[in-house]
Amino acid sequence: MRTLKVQDVIVGSGAAGGVLAHRLSRAGRSVALVEEGPEVSKADFTQREDQMYALLHRDAGGQATVDGGVAVLQGRCLGGSTTVNMGDCVPITDGVIDHWRQHFGWGDWGGISNADIHAAAAAVQADMGAGPIPEDMVNKANDLLRQGAGSLGMAGEILHHNRVGCIGAGYCTIGCAYDAKRGTLVAHIPAAREAGCELLCDALVDRVILDGSRAVGVEGPGFRVDAERVFLCAGAIHTCGILHRSGHSSDAVGANLSLQPQAPLVAIFPEEVRFFRGVPQSYAVVEDLTSDADHGLGGFTLEGVSTGPALASSMIPGTMAELIALMSRYAHMAASLCLVPDRPGGRVVWGDRPRPTIKYTPSDDHQRRLRAAIKAASRCYLAAGAERVIGPAAGCPEMRSEADLAAIDTMSMRSSDLPMISAHPQGSCRMAPDAFNSVVDMDFRVRGVDGVWLCDASIFPTTASTHTMVPVMSMAHLLAQQVLS
Repeated sequence: MRTLKVQDVIVGSGAAGGVLAHRLSRAGRSVALVEEGPEVSKADFTQREDQMYALLHRDAGGQATVDGGVAVLQGRCLGGSTTVNMGDCVPITDGVIDHWRQHFGWGDWGGISNADIHAAAAAVQADMGAGPIPEDMVNKANDLLRQGAGSLGMAGEILHHNRVGCIGAGYCTIGCAYDAKRGTLVAHIPAAREAGCELLCDALVDRVILDGSRAVGVEGPGFRVDAERVFLCAGAIHTCGILHRSGHSSDAVGANLSLQPQAPLVAIFPEEVRFFRGVPQSYAVVEDLTSDADHGLGGFTLEGVSTGPALASSMIPGTMAELIALMSRYAHMAASLCLVPDRPGGRVVWGDRPRPTIKYTPSDDHQRRLRAAIKAASRCYLAAGAERVIGPAAGCPEMRSEADLAAIDTMSMRSSDLPMISAHPQGSCRMAPDAFNSVVDMDFRVRGVDGVWLCDASIFPTTASTHTMVPVMSMAHLLAQQVLS
């Protein structure tokens, strides 16, 4: 058995874990960073979907809700989901922060102001060289969405990202073979290792080791790390599993899950689009996105997106014959994700099985806004000259004109008919001052056990942002400041 002894052990190397490892090790702490997935680098990224989903994604991209309606995509490799995401950098807005302060008790959060949270976001974005996507990197697919939205008077924006030196290969979700996308794999972990951080990959943490009510490390098959402090950063689904296996029996563990599910929409254009080249996600229609203290994040956004043929074909409804005919027009496709922020309502359940049960049912309000988002995206593509738009649900007819959009109003929203994607699970270990309804106190400490801090998307009371990488990194930056002060 491999045994290490350090001051700080961090479980998970994604947005939170990578930043914490960077900050703590460079401050002179002895740190072990433990990652369930494999150690990878650009040399491993073959740009083949059949190889990379199995190597880099949780369950090869097959993790899903219990009814199969929402594919819950997460990275399972060094760098976590920051290695396989689209690189979008969207901080928490004042409206969301104020919502948490007014409705979830974050008002007296250790003197941390909105300005402090924004400063943390600026710091982690500086780590990654983040900034606006250059105009010449907005690919044709995203530009068609922009053209359509503009002709309809819908407000939109070019997104910010963490790429430096991007060549537009388009393989972002299966690992950047050029080290242009600066997730924690590139921006944080190498510097942490240079400062002495020990790295354990292919190391599944089974549980936190306790001495009475105090944590003294973590262990898993074939290894043990003794530590003064434990930081859990395994994500909104799998941090719950570690707490469950460690004997944490609070009903709040796994509750209040948000998935922010997104429905994919495909349009076929008469000319070649080649949406699989360039920055996959560079433009968003934000006309209907809302953010305020009363309700937090609401409405919806439409985001241009692309992916390889394997994932693309898995999200398009229809018979095999229809799918084969459609995929023959792959170079003529453009696609969007209709992203609809949800309210907490799901639950992650860990029992004796090695995988979680993710229970989630979209609310009536979410389905109403999702229909509106699908209709808005369809209108954008038709206005941009699409010859047809493929509805995201089984049984929805192809749309070739405005008159056809009425089909969306009666489109089936059953999980068996409408495949959706979640890349932003949040909220399963809520942070709040109310001990009855939270897992983590306002100092990021896990309730009921000494020496364990929790920092990942599970702490958010509601949906933090349309993209959660920078919000999670911001929390890790603030936590590092707290424990190093």
